[in-house]
This record gives sequence, structure tokens and C-alpha cells, in this order.
Amino acid sequence: MSVLEGLLAGIVSVPQEETRWLVLADWLEEFDDPRRAELLRLHRKLLATCCEPEQHPERSEWQSRIVALIAEGVRPCVPQETITLPGGVGMTFSFIPPGPFLMGSDHSKGHADEKPVHCVTLTKGFYLGIHPVTQAQWKAVTGSTPSHFKGKNRPVENVSWEHCQEFCQKLSGHLKGCGTVGLPSEAEWEYACRAGTTTEFHFGDVITPDLANYNGEYTWNGSPEGKNRRETTDVNSFRPNPWGLFDVHGNVWEWCQDWGRPYSEVEQISSEQLSVQSNEYRVLRGGSWLNDPSNCRSAYRRWRGPAYREYMYGFRVCFRLD
Repeated sequence: MSVLEGLLAGIVSVPQEETRWLVLADWLEEFDDPRRAELLRLHRKLLATCCEPEQHPERSEWQSRIVALIAEGVRPCVPQETITLPGGVGMTFSFIPPGPFLMGSDHSKGHADEKPVHCVTLTKGFYLGIHPVTQAQWKAVTGSTPSHFKGKNRPVENVSWEHCQEFCQKLSGHLKGCGTVGLPSEAEWEYACRAGTTTEFHFGDVITPDLANYNGEYTWNGSPEGKNRRETTDVNSFRPNPWGLFDVHGNVWEWCQDWGRPYSEVEQISSEQLSVQSNEYRVLRGGSWLNDPSNCRSAYRRWRGPAYREYMYGFRVCFRLD
């Protein structure tokens, strides 16, 4: 095990010990790329202040610098694990540590079901796929190819919530009891998407077609008009967020495990806590290639029946250590 691998493994074992993250940043500065160290330190500041953003006006400068570093090609340094599927197809996960965040949006052009903004604390870390499940990964596990837009590195789509459950069950068999596979809860999804930010997107309040795959013929909140690709794109085609997650805005909607329900004003403490059934719909997040930019925001919610499928509905896998 290399020094870097040891530092990352230590973080997974005790992710709430801030000293471990700072030691990692010091090591990156001395032995890797100082810019990666800067990105990591700024990201930790965002995470530490995300529930009281109004008390830290400097957050906007931190976030802008993070966005600039990632645009320069600086790779976030986070613990990751890769599993090998049948046929040698890989599936990589980023470790998302526990912590609090503000869930929802009170934007004047937002939707009623995004309110009220409320604090949620995730008590356990989890691994989340760095991008939506691809067609190659889906085929390796199930043997089928349901997608409308073909391409091994494009996200699988045209799958229902029920299909996602079947995929996760089969994937669990390949892991041979090493962990629990499923869809992320809605809270886990938004926490991972935001990565400590409180803006409408993880890169700010404005989106462009250079940053995500959505219908650029529509504008929102000052976002400029641009390209409408009219189809999915290969995963990892756009910049990641500070946890190394790609395509959390646009490309395909992502199914979550939860039933759709209104939010509560009460602070919630949760690990993979799920909502109880309150209606007939399951939650989707993230927007898609077909949608306008408002649908691709971190807080936007969509509900559909678990058997519903369309050529803009996909998912990413959540992996929890037993």
C-alpha cells in the first residue's frame, strides 16, 4: 500500500476526524500537486460552513476558486474504490463522508416541493458511483441493452425504478457479501451532488451547455442560451464536482430509493434513512438532456411511478460497507 492509499484508507475508517483530511492535504502539497491540496482544503471549508452560509460570505470566493481549479484539470483527491464486473468492465465509486447540509431551495423561481430548506445530517459515509450506470455496466450485469441512445459509455436509460432494483440485486451477488448495493436515498443524492455548496448547481447559480448536457435552448436565472444536443452524452464528458462525481446535473434523471413526500421544517438526522410510503411515486433527481436548466438544479425533485420508464431515466449505484 502506498502512502497515498494509506492516507485515503485512514479517512474512510474515521472520516469525521478533520486532522486526517488536513494531513492528506499537506502530503498532496509536498509530494503531488499543490493545487490538489488547495482544492481539498477549500472543499473542507465549504463542507464545514454549508449549514450557516450567511455567516461566511467568503464561501463564494472559495467556491469560485474550486470551480476554477477543476476547470484547469485538477483532479479531486477523494477515497475511491473500483469493482470489476463480468467481462472486465469496471465500476468506480467515490467515498462520500458523513456530515450535515442544507437540503432544498428557497429560490424565488423554484418549486413548492423544494421548500422548506432544512438541515439534514448524514451519520454514515457511503460510496456513490462516480457517474450514472453506463450501458456497458448494465449489459455486464444483466446481459440486456434497453437504452434508446446506443453507446457503451453513455448512461443506460429507459429503465424503471423496478429495473434498478433488479440490477442492484444482481450486482450484490457479484460482490459476494462485501457490502450492500442499492439506490441512494434522496438526501444522500442531494448531499453528494452539492458537495458542500448552497448554490443552485455545484458550480454556482448559472449553468451553460459547456458544463452539463441539458436543453440549452431554454434559459434560467441568467443562464445563457446554448446548444441542445437532443441525446445523451458519454459519461465523464463534463467537469466533476469536488467529490469526483460526474453528470449530477443533466444527461439522465437518476432514480433514488425514496418515496416522494413533502419536506419537513424539522432538522433531520439520517444515514441511509428513507421516507415511508406516502404516495405511489418514487423520486428522481438531476434533470436530463431533454430538460430545461431549472430541472437540473441540485434541489429539483421529480416523482414517477416505480414501473415508469423513459429514454431519459437512469441511475447511479450507492454502495455501503457492511
